[in-house]
Amino acid sequence: MSRIFINYRRQDSEGYVGRLYDFLAQHFERGDIFMDVDSIKPGADFVTTIEEAVANCDILLAVIGPQWASIADEAGNQRLAQWNDFVHLEIATALKQNKLVVPVLVGRARMPAPTEIPDDLAGLVRRNAIELSHQRFVADVERLVATIQEVVAAKPNIDRSVSPAPIRQADPQKEAAFKALRDDLVNATASPLYQVRSANRAFPVLGEGDLNAKIMFIGESPGKTEAEQGRPFCGPSGDVLEEMLVTIGLKRADVFISNLVLDYPGEKRQPTPDEIAYYTPFVDRLIDIVQPKIIATLGRFSMEYILKKLDLPEKRQKISAIHGSLIKTRLHYGEIHVVPLYHPAVVLYSMTQKEVLRKDFAKLKLFM
Repeated sequence: MSRIFINYRRQDSEGYVGRLYDFLAQHFERGDIFMDVDSIKPGADFVTTIEEAVANCDILLAVIGPQWASIADEAGNQRLAQWNDFVHLEIATALKQNKLVVPVLVGRARMPAPTEIPDDLAGLVRRNAIELSHQRFVADVERLVATIQEVVAAKPNIDRSVSPAPIRQADPQKEAAFKALRDDLVNATASPLYQVRSANRAFPVLGEGDLNAKIMFIGESPGKTEAEQGRPFCGPSGDVLEEMLVTIGLKRADVFISNLVLDYPGEKRQPTPDEIAYYTPFVDRLIDIVQPKIIATLGRFSMEYILKKLDLPEKRQKISAIHGSLIKTRLHYGEIHVVPLYHPAVVLYSMTQKEVLRKDFAKLKLFM
């Protein structure tokens, strides 16, 4: 897979770049999309670090907003003309290394004239640009994706065995429904957490696993690590979850894992009623796509939502009273069981709960 480097200046185009990143992540491996060289160690040669980062990529997207060439520092000097400006260094390096450099115009920006930019960036203005407009954003990004895919197709020794998302292949109807749901989540600008997502350049976290899974796990909300990777339960709680799955002979790929709230709240806290109300219609659609036989809720919030949604008698009980219970009910596609479980994080705070969680997970073996 070709690796994509997104070059941009925060003051000029950050809002557009967050959306662009989300859309590209639907078509390419997240690990192959880079937005920042932000891990330069103290004492390291940052010019060499940038050169190496760009060298490891095949395509550089130079995102240009309306103030791209004119933004100045506190002394009034053009940022782009400074020798140590990262935007300048990244583009100049890509041009020098003969990488494919694509100018991406946002915010009704125009291509700068050669007289407005440093000499070593002059090659940029001869590159054909693509514009991402607010009104046609999805269509414009699809054009950009098609261009990148043409480069990928022409590149030798491409590993085509890697799935673009950690979703096990299902029937075309399910896959289409999942993609539509993912697109709606990416475009969920009315979400109470959309601004947090954009500010942190985070991913929405819809879920991963087998779309035909018998068991669907629903947690509470993604943490910082999950939002950075776009994957649920990939931090310490995920390690506990995977360990519990092993005890019943399953792997992550054998189940489907999601959350009640599908965006990172920006801090470690409980989900709010407004957030739950906004995201649960997405969760309902996800349940309809997977159609699991067992919905295993992880934690109090997802348990309360599912039990109330299905209007089950246990909806007024606390998780301490009904964890590990097998609650039979029906959805439109057939009989299911709801199994309330403690959130895996409980083990991180109290190791004595690990055996409790293990025994509760053992109940799931009845359905395998």
